[in-house]
Amino acid sequence: MSRSKKKRSNANQLIFEDETGPNKAERFANPNSYEARKKRAMKDRKKNRSVYQKELDKQEAANAGDDQGRPKGGRLADKIRKMNADKKAD
Repeated sequence: MSRSKKKRSNANQLIFEDETGPNKAERFANPNSYEARKKRAMKDRKKNRSVYQKELDKQEAANAGDDQGRPKGGRLADKIRKMNADKKAD
């Protein structure tokens, strides 16, 4: 004997009896409405760049680097280089 399948109940179904509320354009015009907030969040969502775009950005950064030819580092690196140069000179 097979069991009968459960049917979905209509308990969570929204019923709109009165259609006198604001239309869709008016809801989007209100910045605090759910639709407007959702649309803004979708627009501001982080977009993942393609691998090709990442490679282009990496090449562009390498070509346009201002410190091209200069060693990397800060004051501490300069201090260490100076100390190493002094040791080699001795």
